[in-house]
Amino acid sequence: MYSKNLFKLAVATTVFTSFIALSGCASKPEVVVTAPTPKAVIAIDQTPRGVQIPLPNTVLFQFGKSDLNTVAADPYLDKIAALIIGKSNKPVAVEGHTDNVGTLPANQQLSEARAKIVRDALQSRGVPAERLKAEGFAYQRPVVSNSNEEGRALNRRVEIIILDEKVENITAGEPANAFESAFAKLKAMVDAGLVKPL
Repeated sequence: MYSKNLFKLAVATTVFTSFIALSGCASKPEVVVTAPTPKAVIAIDQTPRGVQIPLPNTVLFQFGKSDLNTVAADPYLDKIAALIIGKSNKPVAVEGHTDNVGTLPANQQLSEARAKIVRDALQSRGVPAERLKAEGFAYQRPVVSNSNEEGRALNRRVEIIILDEKVENITAGEPANAFESAFAKLKAMVDAGLVKPL
C-alpha cells in the first residue's frame, strides 16, 4: 500500500511538473494596442462666399482614386460635421478639385466623385441632405501652380464652404488650437518657394 501511494504521488508530481513546464512554453496572448485617433486641426478661412474648409487630397484619397481614406479622413469629417450641425443652419457646398494631370473629362468625373463621397460622409454624420450640394470643378480652380508635385498635391482637394456663414460663428467656444488658417499656410509655402503662385 505504501508503494502504491508513493507511485500515485510520483505520477501526480510528474503530471503537475509537466503542466507547469508546458504552461511556460505556451504563447502569451497577443495584446493589440490601437493608436489613438489623431486630433484634427481644421484649416478654415473666411471668404466672400462664406466659411471655407479645404480638405487636402492626402487626407482623403489616394492619387487618382475616389475611395475615401477613412482612417485619415474620419477625424476631420467628424469634427466638420459637428461644426456644421452645431454652429450653423446655412447651406453647404462640397466642391471637388484636381490637379492638371490627365484629361479634363477624367478629372471632371474624379472631382465630382470625390465631392459626392465627402457629401455622403457628412450626411452619414447627421448633416441634413437638403443642406448639402456636391460639385466638381476638375482642374479649373487651382489654388497654386501645377508646375511641381507640391503644387499639384495642394490643388487635389475637396473644399467645404458653409455659404454666407462667418468664421467667428463656427469657431466660437472651440479651442484656439483646433483651427489654422489655410491661406496663411499656403502663403508660407509660396514664400518658402515650395509652390508657385498662379
